[in-house]
Amino acid sequence: ARDPFQIIKLNERVKSYIAHYAEPVDVVSEKSLREALTSVQASAIIYCASASKQGGTAFEVDDYGVGVAATIAKELCARFILVSALAVDRPDSQSYKVTNSIGGNYDKIMDAKKHGEIMVRSVLSESKDYVIVRPGVLLSGKTRNGPSDIELNQGDTIGGGLSRDELAGIVVGALKSGKKGITAEVFRTSTHTKLQPDFTLLSGNERYSNTYEGLFESATSD
Repeated sequence: ARDPFQIIKLNERVKSYIAHYAEPVDVVSEKSLREALTSVQASAIIYCASASKQGGTAFEVDDYGVGVAATIAKELCARFILVSALAVDRPDSQSYKVTNSIGGNYDKIMDAKKHGEIMVRSVLSESKDYVIVRPGVLLSGKTRNGPSDIELNQGDTIGGGLSRDELAGIVVGALKSGKKGITAEVFRTSTHTKLQPDFTLLSGNERYSNTYEGLFESATSD
């Protein structure tokens, strides 16, 4: 949107590619989301909102909001990228149980994220123009080697952690990859760990690349 402090300097050619929406957007309001996304005729939607102390419960933001955004993506024929979470398919894992019981606006957040994913797959079942990214724990600091440090996995048996800039690169890579109907877990290879004790350390679904986009090249569709 607007950058009142002019922190980011863009040349006119780049500005011409970007459509700005100046008003705040409330992801728990279908009216607000629809007005924002249709006004700019979004060709792609990256949904990375989640419940917070400031407002919006898990079921409002991580479930209902996701479903609304996916529905609008379908109407606009826009590509849809959802940032979800590791262990969504593993309710018996310690990670799921602990995160799901935080309470407050975060109460049952894993249940909400699970249903949000189901909504995406259902709403976009025809085009399958979506990628669901399940990041690991967000770590402090920045990437050292970019995509070369990242592992993409599938099956929700392996997890780990990654930095925020690594996650940003992965999301852009998912968008640019053109892959459809993908659900994948992402984290630094050095943090690779089993989500449950009974899982094997190697899933057989490990993917690596020297580009964020390339991580999705051989990913399997849902």
